[in-house]
Amino acid sequence: MTNHTHIVAFENSEISWPRSLRFWLLLIFDIPSIICSLFVLYHLLFNKHSRYALHNHTVILLLIIALCFQLTDIPWYLDFILQGSVRPKLPIRCLLWWLVDLGFYNTAALILSWTSIERHILVFHDRWISTRNKRFFVHYLPLCLLSLYSTIYYTFVIFFPPCQHNYTYTLPVCAASPCHLFHPLLGLWEMGVHGCLTTIIVAVFSLTLLIRVIRHKHRRHRMFHWKQYRKMIIQLLSISALYLLLNFPIMILSVAHLCGLPADIGVQAQQITFFLTYWVMFLLPFVTLSSLPSLRKKIYMFVLLKRQRRSTVTITMRRMISLDKNALTDCTYNKSCS
Repeated sequence: MTNHTHIVAFENSEISWPRSLRFWLLLIFDIPSIICSLFVLYHLLFNKHSRYALHNHTVILLLIIALCFQLTDIPWYLDFILQGSVRPKLPIRCLLWWLVDLGFYNTAALILSWTSIERHILVFHDRWISTRNKRFFVHYLPLCLLSLYSTIYYTFVIFFPPCQHNYTYTLPVCAASPCHLFHPLLGLWEMGVHGCLTTIIVAVFSLTLLIRVIRHKHRRHRMFHWKQYRKMIIQLLSISALYLLLNFPIMILSVAHLCGLPADIGVQAQQITFFLTYWVMFLLPFVTLSSLPSLRKKIYMFVLLKRQRRSTVTITMRRMISLDKNALTDCTYNKSCS
């Protein structure tokens, strides 16, 4: 393949940022991200209205993937920095790390691409999901098929590859180079479909959704319930913006190398953008939280109530202290206290 030398050059190098800096960056962002993921998931899963809302199902799945990523991939990376290499130095460790780092991340990308398509159906073609059978074929079946496809595909190419894996224990994610990336067909499928195509779908369908919403809002003769769809539109656009911001540079560099850009150009830039894609998983729960106004309102009311209680306790304590001081003064002045 044209990009074979590039993949070797990319995977045989490590990002130039100091490991200590990477360690603290990952640790500082991972802990709050885990807490936020659990909090948002609890709200979406245990609130009946949120759980049954169709537009939340893909978001719930994305948050579950992100949480699994935060609880496995990031601790393994931190352990790599502390140990100085991948420990234990066993193929199964690299295989599992590849499955999480590559498989989970690209599964999230596939689901997000479907989400950007499905939002058009939920907003503009709600008749397609008006019955139980329609909801099954239009909403539930695509999600199940995408999840099943991704699980089978990455299990096969990572654990039962048509080639020989090379394990590099001295680089993060064992160099992130399962051998199917070098395969003439699988490598092209991985970069073309799971990489470029999903990014293009997210960008095109998110942008067209925004354009369609703006056009419908300005057509006075058409009834458009903006308040009804506002939450799901903002939700998609915010998540898509996060994904595109951190993935577009990788796609551009990959396509440029495929089209003939020398392999040694842009390797460090690609390493940095590859490392920054961790923030897609870190920021996803916060972006989701920001797109849930009802949950934000609950948090605000909880914080406000807590502050009011603290203020009430503080004022009460001050009054008690003041009363005690006045009583002591009266006793001293009247010399009537024993």
